[in-house]
Amino acid sequence: MSLSLSFSSALSGLHVASRGTRLVADNIANAQTRGYAVRSLDQSAQVLGGAGNGVRAVGVHRDIDQGLLNEHRNAVSSAAQQGSLTQFWLELERSFGMPDEHGSLVHQIGRLEDALSMAAANPESDVNLQVITNVANDLTRNFNLVETTLLNQRDAADASIARDVAELNTALEEIARLNREIQRQTLLGGTPQALMDRRQALIDDVAEIIPVTEIPREDGRSLLLARDGTVLADRGAAEFGFDRTTAISPADLVQTGALSQLRVNGKTVTSDSALMAEGRLGAAFEIRDVLGPSAQDELDTLAADLVTRFMAPDADPTLPTGAFGLFAISGESTVPATLTGIAGRLVVNAAVDPEKGGDIWRLRAGIGAPGPGFVADNSQLSRMTAALARPLALGVSGIVSRSVHGHTTDIVSRLSAKRLATELNQSSADARLVAVQDTLGARGVDTDAELSKLLRLEQAYAANARVLSTVDAMLRNLMEI
Repeated sequence: MSLSLSFSSALSGLHVASRGTRLVADNIANAQTRGYAVRSLDQSAQVLGGAGNGVRAVGVHRDIDQGLLNEHRNAVSSAAQQGSLTQFWLELERSFGMPDEHGSLVHQIGRLEDALSMAAANPESDVNLQVITNVANDLTRNFNLVETTLLNQRDAADASIARDVAELNTALEEIARLNREIQRQTLLGGTPQALMDRRQALIDDVAEIIPVTEIPREDGRSLLLARDGTVLADRGAAEFGFDRTTAISPADLVQTGALSQLRVNGKTVTSDSALMAEGRLGAAFEIRDVLGPSAQDELDTLAADLVTRFMAPDADPTLPTGAFGLFAISGESTVPATLTGIAGRLVVNAAVDPEKGGDIWRLRAGIGAPGPGFVADNSQLSRMTAALARPLALGVSGIVSRSVHGHTTDIVSRLSAKRLATELNQSSADARLVAVQDTLGARGVDTDAELSKLLRLEQAYAANARVLSTVDAMLRNLMEI
């Protein structure tokens, strides 16, 4: 081998070792950077005139497993969905309260039963009558609170949708811009790996909102698809649309046009679309449009059952037909045909509440009674006690007869069952996510391996440096000769 060829080969080795050292430094520095993929230097023999002439770097390899990456994003979407649903059921269950919890809805109904029984045992006591009014007011406040919680959850879901749509549009536009820049740099022989890291992190963010699939292109671009086949980003980006609804009321539904639906490129996306099968966005729509209204219906039906029990002739024969008994609905003279939202307007009848100008003796004599009557007569109080405990079907389509206490306990039990089922789903989704993250992490930066690679590069650099030093010494000897 000639001296010039040896010199050229050693220089190429120094150059490759230097580039390899920089890549190792980048790998170690970005070991905890989200979206970063391990870099390695692709090398090949350098040939000049049909003979070997050292080594050359042909490119930088970004080590990723696309199948594993898509699996990770699917796991992210599932975990985000289950987390949102679990939080909804937890908040709703907390507003109802557990049956044995002081101040819960079931506990307040039990207190009302006890107050009516005590008053029936000692009807001449105005204190006992006042206790009935106080407990009844506490119970109506519980109903109001549960409805407020439901409306807050639906409003929070609507606000979350608006934020996610804005985030989606921003992220997809940036992914499309990165696609164009990565394609340009790839075609020009550049090194767009940093841009690819940024794009990967953005796609991970999108996966929390909606389930996506990434399909790499040969020119460095990534085709991003939604689960329903919608192209989200390529050279251009899909545009999502949504109109925020402020101050959602119990009667606001998508079916009535009161709530906005999701739009993609101007087309309406229905709630059963695969685009919203998982992810934070799908969970928010489910809470706002399905779970929230369903829970509202159950709550309103329970409130109507409580009101109508005390309106029946066998509960208070002094009442005119259709008039309210112990409980009333604010703004109504009788139970409306549409029950939606009555739980939030449930109040104690002003006729028996001294704080509203009513007469407390009407609890004992009957709300429609002309006068206080005989103070030792407990028949009306006994009828009210029986009305509260009487087994009746809940709602028009109810098939199971229960007391108010029994119906409320059933609803709380169903809530707890749904919450437990969702928590199990969340645990499964989280476990799947952790398993995929561990596998993905194993393909990430291994600092020990990088340091070992650095030692080899140092040895290669030293060897090539010695070659240069030897060639230099030989040239000096030749010049001296």
